[in-house]
Amino acid sequence: MASDRLGQIVEDAASEVYLFSVEDFTFTLANRGARENLGYSMEELRGMAAWDIKPELSREAFLELVQPLLSGEKATLEYETIHQRKDGSRYSVLTHLQLIVTENDTVLYAAIQDITKQKETNAALTKVSARLDAILSNTTMAIFMMDDKQQCVFMNRAAEELTGYKFEETVGRPLHDVIHHTHPDGRHFPIEDCAIDRAFPENHQTQGEETFVHKDGSFYPVGFTASPMKDETGKTVGTVIEVRDLREELRARNAEIEFNNALKTKVEEAMAERDRLEAQLVQAQKMEAVGQLTGGIAHDFNNLLQVVGSNLQLLSKELAESDAKRRFVDNAMAGVSRGAKLTAQLLAFGRQQPLEPKPQNLGRLVRGMDDMLRRTLGEGIEVETVISGGLWNCLVDPAQLENVILNLAINARDAMAHHGKLTIEVGNAALDDAYAQSHPNVAPGQYVMLAITDTGAGIAPEIMEKVFDPFFTTKDTGEGTGLGLSMVYGFIKQSGGHIKLYSEENQGTTVRVYLPRTQRKEESAPLPATTDTPTGSGEVILVVEDDAAVRETAVDQLRDLGYGVLTAENADSALAIVKSGVQINLLFTDVVMPGKIRSPELAREAKAHLPNVGVLFTSGYTQNAIVHAGRLDEGVDLLSKPYTRERLALKIHEILSRQTSADTAPTVAETAPSADDAPKVLLVEDDALICMATADMLSDLGYAVTEADSVAAAERSLQAERFDVMFTDLGLPDGSGMELVQHVTQLRPEIAVIIASGADPREYAEGDSEAARYVSLMKPYDEHSLKRALEQCKAAAE
Repeated sequence: MASDRLGQIVEDAASEVYLFSVEDFTFTLANRGARENLGYSMEELRGMAAWDIKPELSREAFLELVQPLLSGEKATLEYETIHQRKDGSRYSVLTHLQLIVTENDTVLYAAIQDITKQKETNAALTKVSARLDAILSNTTMAIFMMDDKQQCVFMNRAAEELTGYKFEETVGRPLHDVIHHTHPDGRHFPIEDCAIDRAFPENHQTQGEETFVHKDGSFYPVGFTASPMKDETGKTVGTVIEVRDLREELRARNAEIEFNNALKTKVEEAMAERDRLEAQLVQAQKMEAVGQLTGGIAHDFNNLLQVVGSNLQLLSKELAESDAKRRFVDNAMAGVSRGAKLTAQLLAFGRQQPLEPKPQNLGRLVRGMDDMLRRTLGEGIEVETVISGGLWNCLVDPAQLENVILNLAINARDAMAHHGKLTIEVGNAALDDAYAQSHPNVAPGQYVMLAITDTGAGIAPEIMEKVFDPFFTTKDTGEGTGLGLSMVYGFIKQSGGHIKLYSEENQGTTVRVYLPRTQRKEESAPLPATTDTPTGSGEVILVVEDDAAVRETAVDQLRDLGYGVLTAENADSALAIVKSGVQINLLFTDVVMPGKIRSPELAREAKAHLPNVGVLFTSGYTQNAIVHAGRLDEGVDLLSKPYTRERLALKIHEILSRQTSADTAPTVAETAPSADDAPKVLLVEDDALICMATADMLSDLGYAVTEADSVAAAERSLQAERFDVMFTDLGLPDGSGMELVQHVTQLRPEIAVIIASGADPREYAEGDSEAARYVSLMKPYDEHSLKRALEQCKAAAE
């Protein structure tokens, strides 16, 4: 189990992981992250070498790169390179490469980190730094920097021109000893008398005029400003000195001061821009870290909650209403609900919850919440709603937005100590380019604005930047998780919107939420849900779940609801059950499972074999194949773990009710001739499951079936008896099905032929003069398509 678990962790890892041979350097393993990012299947990758996805590394360069590993000179290698996807797009990666030697094999292991965004951010930072360097290098103001030892650590080009010294000649030396050591009358100038050098020990800025000594020995007047440099903790770490030559500028002092101020502004703007980019990088890294954390724990944690919750519900049914032990079960169920809510809030902040956005009129939604808000907030809170006319629609998940409004309203109630006024406003808004430029990650355009204003205590300036951070709360211990506003922030961002907070202490708070406008019309309101728990009538449900405990509890609940249940522990086993021909009304499958077949592929295969089967996905972690850009794929039904018995019952009932009734199969009396003159079919198919299912369908349609699993067996049957139809696959173990067909049509032209294949059978009949006599049937087929093929044979014979 430990190795299986480790293998699953590697498969589900966010980073790309590869193993490749040390003999020919072809890939032997690539995890899901690698396959999905590159766009290649594992079968395609096995035929490729490591340098095939590295467009900037030739085979020779790659072999030279890894030689230190192969020779044992190095234990690991770390380098940056470029990977190329199957579609031709490229991305930057940081590769950690090492040689792994086991008892049976030696392989190269590569862990790949996509650093495209980091490189883009670093490039932006480099650009800002280059701009700052360009400003400092091209200004006519001489700039010097000294460290905490009063030694020179920087001179710009203007400083070099002013003093006659190159930076290389002054670096590491006290600047005073180089250019300020002597008075014009020849007296020594002690450093302790120098106002410039006192700026550091006295920790204050000083300005004035002095006389410097040029490299050629001449003296010249300068105006200077010496300022202490402080680090992020406020500690003084050096001095920055701005020096201007006064020989030609003494009569233009005012102009020089203005220039100096302009220079400071440019430097400050460049530094502010760099700080802003650094803050964005930190925020992006924090969001990524939280997203990885939530994704990593959600699946297993929700599976755990599912097992506990399902068993508690089953236990509750066994206890009488008056049983005192019910309160223990109820308390435990409350704990399960709190755990599920906590995980949901983490997923919301990490922007990984599955959303089902719909065109929505926010005015109608807010009015519909009026009674609930008043009951929740209490009589001490006056609630006023202001809805603008001509309100646009927005595209949003209405259930999640109701949670947002309720969460913000409860926060406002607590800030007002249960007494005050809450104002909810909804109106149209437009965010222009200027606003978007000053607010990162906001796109200009038309929005629907929701504003919630309270008359509470407000928010202190020092914590305004922290209110959306996960687990940050100003409430007392035990009164909040600190995830409420984090959930709001994550949901709004995932919905393509923007959130802005305005607050002053003792003046209240306004939260403005902007949701993108949509031109789509609002959908009609759904019918009110019934309060009864629907039950089944023996419908068969195939449960596909790799976690044995979760699978067992799901089976118990479904049987308790009146359904027949089949089980499979992975998609491969489930597909075999589907292909066996057994009746299945609904496929209930986890999304994240081991095995060669993924759940969406299983669902497609099941639909192909059983067109009327319903499909319900379940998962404790939604960042997977059925959720893209944070939104559930069209037409997909998802039941998030942990779920209750009632939610399970309602969702299954909803899906089964949606399925159109299968066409009623004709009765034997209507289609089948008598047993004596029933038409005979020679069924040639080497796959036992397909053969069995097809034979059953043919029998139900009133045909007498003889089975053959090879060309030789088919020829023996043809010699032994008469057949009306030959139904054959093309790929047979001992020969070509097409050659068998051609042989039969020449010697037994009265036999109708149906060719069934996973590829289009017509491709095999190109150029065949008898091709018009063949009826083609594509796999997978069902009883209805089989019946149509037989009718075509009958029509051709007539």
